[in-house]
Amino acid sequence: MELFALDSLFKEIPKRINFQNLNEKHVLAHPDLRCGNIIVTSDLHILGIIDWEFTSAIPLQLFTPPSWIMGHDPSTLRIVTGIHRGNIFPEFCSVLKDMCHTSIACTQLWHDWGLEDERPRQDYMYDIKQVSPLMQILRQPCSLIEVYYSSIFPKLFGPEACKDTVMSEFFAEDKNRELLEQVEVQMKNSQRYTDHLSKHNLLVEDDRIQLIQEFLEKTKFLVQGEQT
Repeated sequence: MELFALDSLFKEIPKRINFQNLNEKHVLAHPDLRCGNIIVTSDLHILGIIDWEFTSAIPLQLFTPPSWIMGHDPSTLRIVTGIHRGNIFPEFCSVLKDMCHTSIACTQLWHDWGLEDERPRQDYMYDIKQVSPLMQILRQPCSLIEVYYSSIFPKLFGPEACKDTVMSEFFAEDKNRELLEQVEVQMKNSQRYTDHLSKHNLLVEDDRIQLIQEFLEKTKFLVQGEQT
């Protein structure tokens, strides 16, 4: 699943990010602006923001709203608010637009994120919603599987696309069969390490390993067919 996602991202990133402009204006960006890191009063006025240790300067075009606003932070959004994650960004845009009348900072954000475009809302939301999950993965590579398959995969292959079917077709292509063989080698190495941990009572079960093994079993015939 990781290899398929990475291959897909390598093709998608050049379409969404203009690398020729990365040396232009940079901004200081907090990588984890979830609700728990924003201290507010009872009237929801912001008092301060904590957890700055991983903050860095990034190119302006890679600067996006927090992931829980953009809708690809499923691990925290429903728990904190109980609101469907797809409903947050449109409301955020509406509030930000209203704030532009009284706040220079909000006007600047509205401009930097391209929200001032006069095209219909569903169009001007499109670009930033495509860049944001990519940035989430680049900042936190450990979120690759969760973010890719919840926010990127459905847009590339359709909301009803079956992951197993799409990946099977991908690995069935001649140019990708070597990747499948690499996965099997890595899984064998991983199994040896898992056996070692289990033998010494150090193993922590990982459901993703079982999913990967099941997928490899389903696609094993591809490699076997190539070898024969």
